[in-house]
Amino acid sequence: MRVGAWQGERRGGALRLSARITWEDRDRADDTLWFEWPEALAESVRAEADAALVALYPLAMYMRERRLKIDGAVTSRLGDGVRSAMAVIAEQWPAHQPVALDITHGRGSRAPGDREAAVCFSGGVDALAAVQANVSTTPVGASERYASALFVFGLNTFDFVEGMPSADRLVAHEVHAARLAAFVESLGMTLLRCSTNLRSLFPSFDAWWEVASTSYLAAVGHLMRPRIASLAMGSAGRGSVVGVSPHPLIDALHATDALSVHGAQAMMTRLEKVRRLTVWPEGLAVLRVCLLIDLPDGGRLNCGTCEKCVRTMLELIAIGDGALARAPFPVSDVDASLVGRALGSSHGRAYVAELAPMLAAQGRNDLADALTHGLRQHARTTPAWWQRWRA
Repeated sequence: MRVGAWQGERRGGALRLSARITWEDRDRADDTLWFEWPEALAESVRAEADAALVALYPLAMYMRERRLKIDGAVTSRLGDGVRSAMAVIAEQWPAHQPVALDITHGRGSRAPGDREAAVCFSGGVDALAAVQANVSTTPVGASERYASALFVFGLNTFDFVEGMPSADRLVAHEVHAARLAAFVESLGMTLLRCSTNLRSLFPSFDAWWEVASTSYLAAVGHLMRPRIASLAMGSAGRGSVVGVSPHPLIDALHATDALSVHGAQAMMTRLEKVRRLTVWPEGLAVLRVCLLIDLPDGGRLNCGTCEKCVRTMLELIAIGDGALARAPFPVSDVDASLVGRALGSSHGRAYVAELAPMLAAQGRNDLADALTHGLRQHARTTPAWWQRWRA
């Protein structure tokens, strides 16, 4: 895979950086990767070869390209970090092996000293928990306090249709962006908007989930180095065991001397994060966990029926104190017939395995029994070696 130099273009009130992708080991027409920002953020953006490397090495791995050649100088630290990140991914997913990097090392462009800390933010559990911890423990004005929140369009499976942004998804994104902007402004932060077509270059959700990790977010951070000095990403809530995706150890491997990148709260469980959100009404009010397979009706934040919605609702019921009724879901209870939806993947099952006794303690034996039965069914049909590897 060969990646050309970034090309900048101002169009329709936006700044777009794009780079041509030429495939070397598959019969496929050239592609174009792009990132786009509102023109008001133009001074916060600068083309960096580092960003192209971070954005595209997972795609090169998945497509089994033999090499990844980047046009432009990449910082030596990032080259080393990406090689290590590829090794971590290959250990978890042996079908995706590291590719050779054909890169020129350089010092990278110097970044100004007066920059800020940022956090990747969508309104999900992990992002909200990271923000809550930061603003509650870090004084205003401290360099470590988040000053901005990065919100990106294009990362959902259904955001693009035949290579073009979905009109309905753009409208829903704008509504949620306005909601998040008001929320972070109440905390003294600024919402930074960005769009990209990177997700649409992957052939499937599984491809994206297995290899992309959080590289796409780090790529945006590197392109915004004139403004951002450090970029935090909420971790998955499953620690660092083998099989976790995205793996929290990879985040720091995407850093350079010009941009610190790290996973926040890597060892805090998702259940504990949800518990903390239940006592933060402002944060709970903007919680959006939905997979958005179908856009929720009436501008709602969550559909209440997809895998992530159901398992988050089960967590809220298990925590008790009417937490689910205070969260932005279309219903205030979960029917036992829906429990199976939270068990549709090994990833999802790992989050809810601990909930059965908690649900029983809340008097919800119907949910506890359905959960226990479902987990046993999956255990009987899943090979033992896979259970150990994905535990």
